[in-house]
Amino acid sequence: MSKLRIASILFLLSTFFLKFSSMFRDIIIAKLFGNSYVTDAYIAAMTIPNALILFMLTGMKDAFLPSYYKYSQLGKGFSHLTNIVKGTFWISFVISVAGALLSPLFIPKLYPDFNNHGTQIAIWTAVIYFLSVAIVGVNAVYEGYFDAQKMFSFSTFSQTIVVLCTIGGALFLHRPMGIYSVPFGYFVGTVFSFLIKLFYLGPRRFIDWKQPMDREEVISFYRIFLPIGLTIAVGQVNLFVNTLFAARLGEGAVSTLNYAFRLVSIPQAIFGVTIATIVFPLLAEAKAKNDMALFKVGIEKGLTYMFLFLAPTVAGMLVLMKECVQIVYERGAFTASATAQTSEYAFLYIGSVLFYSIQAVIAKGFYTLEKGHYMLRAGIVSIIANIIFNAIFSSMIGAAGLALSASFVGLVYSLITFTTLYKITGGFRLSVIGKEYGKITISTLAMVAVLLLVKYELHADRLAIIPYLAFMIVLGAAVYFVALWVFKVESVKEILTKKRRKEVS
Repeated sequence: MSKLRIASILFLLSTFFLKFSSMFRDIIIAKLFGNSYVTDAYIAAMTIPNALILFMLTGMKDAFLPSYYKYSQLGKGFSHLTNIVKGTFWISFVISVAGALLSPLFIPKLYPDFNNHGTQIAIWTAVIYFLSVAIVGVNAVYEGYFDAQKMFSFSTFSQTIVVLCTIGGALFLHRPMGIYSVPFGYFVGTVFSFLIKLFYLGPRRFIDWKQPMDREEVISFYRIFLPIGLTIAVGQVNLFVNTLFAARLGEGAVSTLNYAFRLVSIPQAIFGVTIATIVFPLLAEAKAKNDMALFKVGIEKGLTYMFLFLAPTVAGMLVLMKECVQIVYERGAFTASATAQTSEYAFLYIGSVLFYSIQAVIAKGFYTLEKGHYMLRAGIVSIIANIIFNAIFSSMIGAAGLALSASFVGLVYSLITFTTLYKITGGFRLSVIGKEYGKITISTLAMVAVLLLVKYELHADRLAIIPYLAFMIVLGAAVYFVALWVFKVESVKEILTKKRRKEVS
């Protein structure tokens, strides 16, 4: 078994664990605080610094990997790592201090409908998260470094540590600290994640402490990073816009939309982001070799494998949405009425999962070619579209319209990015992609038909919820796999047949 396949399997498993941990964190928050104004205030406030955090984490990884490869070929990989770590620390530190100091000023203006207690919660939540940014910036560089070494699972593990500390804070400190226990746990997790990296690499391999920072090299890197980071932040900007709209729609709208979005985004994070991350080093290698044919094949395979895993998962969630929400969230402060509302929003969010997963693979192509500015342009269009769709749909159907808007925006964003990359690269084999997508879609529809028959005609939903979900998941997977085999889906052959795996590799 090749090192890349082992790394890919470990990364997939670690991603499953990360998303399970993230979902468990949301379960704990839902159980302890429900969809009350307290949760609304926490989620609304953390959205702002969280945009910066994801800007650093995801954007840095996407920009650093090809940059590190370039300097490594010149024998300057460690020197480049040192420069970017030092430069990023000072930039992150300034942002961290400024954000913490300004939070008491801009939070009340952004969320004027919150009561006094809610406003105080929002302010201190934002302050704590902003204080984490300085450490997050350094963590982000090293996670990009570990990805460059094809140590995907270690990078994911360090993020899991942060989530686990957040969970621990909520579980053990919610009585004395209330909702503040959640951001406090996050801050502790970022520090712990940093210390793990320092211990693993050791002081000598961490950075060259005596090397003076090369400002020109840092500036040159950030010229590439900023369009990528801003593009990554587009999703968070859209989420922030959604939060501003939701905060004006009454208590519970912000938190309920957040619970729905978190649930349906699991397939995107596991399959869309995982496959995009695994494909990225292969695209970077193709770029380094100036092999455009190999680059195109990498994009095609990434899109196909992503859809192979994502389509049945999303379709299965549509059939079992209410049961999924019920088993995940409905306990403690999260009531049956909250389940019904969350299920409705989650159903409308589902289109965004598919479209943003496609965009995740396409984005790696732009970043590899160092053409992130195209993604930024598309991102700006998506922000404008999001504001327009939010205004239209929320006025028509309330908070549910914000979830529907996300799916429409995802469609617009993925269409723009795919067609742009298609023109830049001279085109992909659309007939090959279309043929695979067609067979996968038919197989997915066959699975859905069987599940609906069993659910409504054979009344399998009368079973207890856990046996019911387990039975439906196993049945759906079996029907889907048989359908893939009957329709001779090429992607399945490539995964299961040793000879074909070698050819793809």
